[in-house]
Amino acid sequence: MRQDYDGVKYYRGCFYRDGDEFNRAKQILDSFDVGKTIGDINEALELYNIYQIIVEGGIDEELINRYRPTANMINKAIALFFKSITDNNLMAFHREINIHYYDDFWTLFDKYKSYNSISDSVFSDLLNQPETALFRVLEHKSIVKHFDNVIADYLRQSKRSGEIIIKKFLESREHNSGFNQYLPSSLKPSEYEDILQRFIDSNPREVGLIELIAIAQSSAECPISDKLRLKASKHVKHFWQEQQDAGTGFSYGVGICFKDMDNLIETKKAKNGVTIISYDKKWLEENLDYPTILNNFIYLFEYVNLHNNCAFPSTETQLGTFERFLGVKGIKEYRIGAVFRATDMKSNAEIKMYYDFLSEHSIRLEDVIGWFFNAYLKKEFGVDGFVVNMPSPGSTLLEKCRNLSSEMDGVFKQFKLYVENGVIDRELLEISSNHVIIKDIPSMINNKYVYSNSNDIEREIHLMFSDQSMLNYIHKLNKTYKSFYELLLDRKMKVDDYSDWRKPSIDWLINRNAIQTNSDGTILFNRKRIKILRDLYRSEVVCPSYYSDKSEINRLIELGELRYESSLFSRPEQSYFNYMLNKSEFSNGLDLRNKYIHSTYPDEKQQGIDYCSLLKLMIVVVLKINEEFRLVNG
Repeated sequence: MRQDYDGVKYYRGCFYRDGDEFNRAKQILDSFDVGKTIGDINEALELYNIYQIIVEGGIDEELINRYRPTANMINKAIALFFKSITDNNLMAFHREINIHYYDDFWTLFDKYKSYNSISDSVFSDLLNQPETALFRVLEHKSIVKHFDNVIADYLRQSKRSGEIIIKKFLESREHNSGFNQYLPSSLKPSEYEDILQRFIDSNPREVGLIELIAIAQSSAECPISDKLRLKASKHVKHFWQEQQDAGTGFSYGVGICFKDMDNLIETKKAKNGVTIISYDKKWLEENLDYPTILNNFIYLFEYVNLHNNCAFPSTETQLGTFERFLGVKGIKEYRIGAVFRATDMKSNAEIKMYYDFLSEHSIRLEDVIGWFFNAYLKKEFGVDGFVVNMPSPGSTLLEKCRNLSSEMDGVFKQFKLYVENGVIDRELLEISSNHVIIKDIPSMINNKYVYSNSNDIEREIHLMFSDQSMLNYIHKLNKTYKSFYELLLDRKMKVDDYSDWRKPSIDWLINRNAIQTNSDGTILFNRKRIKILRDLYRSEVVCPSYYSDKSEINRLIELGELRYESSLFSRPEQSYFNYMLNKSEFSNGLDLRNKYIHSTYPDEKQQGIDYCSLLKLMIVVVLKINEEFRLVNG
């Protein structure tokens, strides 16, 4: 394609009231010969861009009226040019297109139905040219329909066809919102398997796209066989193992240590990137009663925060800039970043170490969990009827995983019955065969959780806490803070410290009552509101039971800016449990419950890892149910 045609280019969303681009366009408009016949493809495409500037470029009404007659004549000249495209000149025109005009060419080729003058054989030759961008062709439904068989034959042979299928059916719309391709009807979904197989073989380094095949869920529109998923999964694992062996990757990790020391907890960073967290072994040995063992998961290992929100779910704010905006993401993928992986690694290591530590002191963590349901709830809160049978000491790992998966389901059913009826009716429990859906497990607490319910609240959160906020940088300090919130914590700022183009955002936050100014113009927080916004930013949920003053929450509820919901688990917790236990919500779910209940379990090493994960989930269930009874009983 030609690189030397420096023509006017229209970009959607830009305004062309003045500037070099519009001045260049005016020169061409002023000198345009209405009787001229266009013979150069780039000239035609440049004139189309000038027409776009006049019609959609946001210029003054006076200029629109002045140039509209000429623009209409240009439009007619462009139409005549594209109607003149035939088998004899298509290939030559296509080779001459400047790369900046390539998308415009196919837009006009479609608009003026130039394809009606092109034979199948010539279009097939065009598709096989190295400069032809297939994804641009597929953006146009009429072209795809007209050359249905030709395009289908090409897709069956091309090594890159798999990328089209992956992006259309398997990749998240959040990350490929501009990707809107049509496929020929004669290419059947049953043919996608071979195309995707060929893509894996021919593009071994496209590991991001191949991983989407590995975690994909089969559907009628894009069937994915288990065999294909396995092949993709093995390829991804092999690729990253090669990178690690070659020393081209990076390593990080978490090490857990129990030892005698002066402090209860110490954290150190090792040279190899591993974080070592040490716990005082002597203190642990002196506190082996069951209540303290469970409390250690709150106050020592921090499975939940001070508002009893589980620490494990992945949230948008955990993701770094590159994790949020780069790479490919599956259409139903649970978003995972470095923070989630580090937290998961830490909690898995903690429960394995603590499990073994307790075993050395003749205490089974399974017995502690069983005691909570079978004895503690009755003794502490008068709750009768919970029956939980934890894995026995002589069980194999496989039996333990099956048992724990089943008992967790039983706990959910029993708690749901208790909330709905005030008692656990064993006969009703036994007759019920329905599987409990995580989000449907109710709460005994009215209005337990609060969530954002407006775009304005989301904008407040972004401006105050996001690392992408326009308010984080102060020119006079030549410093960027992680957030506007952190800036205000560190510095006394005034509205006049900001440039004019950023002041409207400051004024908007003042009008929203997120911030205020005192008599000398210094910016201050509205602390009641900021507390709510901060919780929404960090955890994506607010727990009003832990607020001494709920007035601001209630005000925002009345305005429709926030909304109440009640369930055992918050939304982020629901998604995390679904990711861990099944594939109902996420294509990359670990499916811990189903693979043991349905006997699709892995080898013994993985069973050990899975059992620790299931124990970890069961501890969270204990902490969440204990919170329910604690809050209800004051």
